[in-house]
Amino acid sequence: MVKNARHVCARTLPATACMIAFALVSGCATPKPPLSRETFATDPVKVSPDSGVWDSEYGKTDGKSNLSYTFRLVRYADGFGVRATVRDDSVVTDDCRTGSVTCPSWDDDNIQCFFDGDNDRSRDSRAAGGVYYGGEYTLVANGAANSDYSSCPGGFGRDWFGTVARAERPGGGWKIEYDLRFTWRCLGRARDPLPEEDVTFGFNICVHDDDDGGRADRALYWKGNPEMPYRDESMFGTVVLRGERDKEKKHGRKKK
Repeated sequence: MVKNARHVCARTLPATACMIAFALVSGCATPKPPLSRETFATDPVKVSPDSGVWDSEYGKTDGKSNLSYTFRLVRYADGFGVRATVRDDSVVTDDCRTGSVTCPSWDDDNIQCFFDGDNDRSRDSRAAGGVYYGGEYTLVANGAANSDYSSCPGGFGRDWFGTVARAERPGGGWKIEYDLRFTWRCLGRARDPLPEEDVTFGFNICVHDDDDGGRADRALYWKGNPEMPYRDESMFGTVVLRGERDKEKKHGRKKK
């Protein structure tokens, strides 16, 4: 349940394996993460120029059809994930080499996920002496990744995983599908939850849009303080990932 409201190239893969450059479809993949079956998913949420929050550091879109996205969160038996579909008029990834995990990912077309793992709703998530309970995870449209400001720095391909698939849309523009998966460690939790436990945490998500190279032109968030939407957890949304329930109880039957 969301209140208030597919994996990336591994460093071991050659860049050419992921560069089906701007053909009809392009994408790349890491090895499959050690996450098993899906157990719960939230309803999809749509973020548009009218409903989202613009980061004041950047500009706003010059056309309402240029940028929008939908997302949902997913719980697996051994972790959780975020699935998102972005609609953009162009795809630019000039600052990040495919496969990189250290590039300035915020300057290219990307998806960013922000987790307030201890749900303390801090006004500045970076003010705790470098200790992150969740933090920021970025997946670039060409398969690069970055998690420097997180509980899993440099953990792409080990603690979190992702794929990107791009396809041209009839009539122009692109559809970009992101599928990110995380181990519970990426929330900064002291222990993994039991399968039947609900997991509650603060969450935000954004899309950076770069249309002409250099720095990104705009950043559209689901929620947040426009002055610091990536650090001010007090204005994040709240996510509840339900634990596994007894199947008979799900169907309204009591055990004998």
